[in-house]
Amino acid sequence: MDRRRLQFFVALCEELHFHRAAARCHITQPALSQQLRQLEDELQVQLVHRNKRRVSLTRAGESFLGEARKILNQMDRAAQLARQTDRGEIGQLSVGMTAPALYIVFPEIMHRFRTALPNFGVNVHVMTTSEQEEALRAGAIDVGIFHPPLDDQSLSSHLIARIRFNVVLSDRNPLAERPRLRLEDLSRQRFIIFPRVIGPRLYDEIISLCQQAGFSPELILEASPAQSIIALAAADFGIGLIASDLQQFARPGVVYRPLDGPAPYLTLGVAYQSDDTSPAIQTFLDVAATVGELVS
Repeated sequence: MDRRRLQFFVALCEELHFHRAAARCHITQPALSQQLRQLEDELQVQLVHRNKRRVSLTRAGESFLGEARKILNQMDRAAQLARQTDRGEIGQLSVGMTAPALYIVFPEIMHRFRTALPNFGVNVHVMTTSEQEEALRAGAIDVGIFHPPLDDQSLSSHLIARIRFNVVLSDRNPLAERPRLRLEDLSRQRFIIFPRVIGPRLYDEIISLCQQAGFSPELILEASPAQSIIALAAADFGIGLIASDLQQFARPGVVYRPLDGPAPYLTLGVAYQSDDTSPAIQTFLDVAATVGELVS
């Protein structure tokens, strides 16, 4: 069904005058009459009564008017949706994110992304870095926030944040009396650490830094996510190392102490398919970079 014929019909119904309706539609009166006849032929019904003095709708015309308006509104919405999608203003974005990133940067990234693209939906999947690499290659996610480096060099990635680790320990631990600590101060402590499979490079870096400080850490428990490490530290099972931005999870019985000297860092990067140049991806990258600077 021709869109312009519907527009001409609605204009005639609203004006109830051929000359005024034709002027409103910027066509001649004979052309308007012809378009209306063609619409009636297509529908095989008479839509208007015509005489020299007035125009009125038939019962079929009255019924058709409401539906014609709905069709025109739906066509307008469909055209707007297509344009917004083409500009990257609407759609769905699938994001992979490590557990630490979920707590450190996710809330602010989502707030800023949804402000920039309010009609865009976001699906979030908590994944390890290796799981994100596989999901990006398979097209299961569009973008990921991971812990660098990546094994797959075919993916594009950017570093967005580097966050120093602090010590979390029970307030009953004698070290809690010190305002600042060094790694060598932890040589006699039992460590609560995340499983190596979650972040093998960071895990190995922590072990290596402890060894450079003159000791091999006594690893008594593996726990994840960070709240579990904090809870176990509160129970005085041992001490943990967590990114400084995770100190927001304050709870009774624990204290946080900064590390002087060599210390591990939690690094966050954003990864995506190299050939993906969609506006939504670019917006996400820009937002992630800005938020990363705020937390570093």
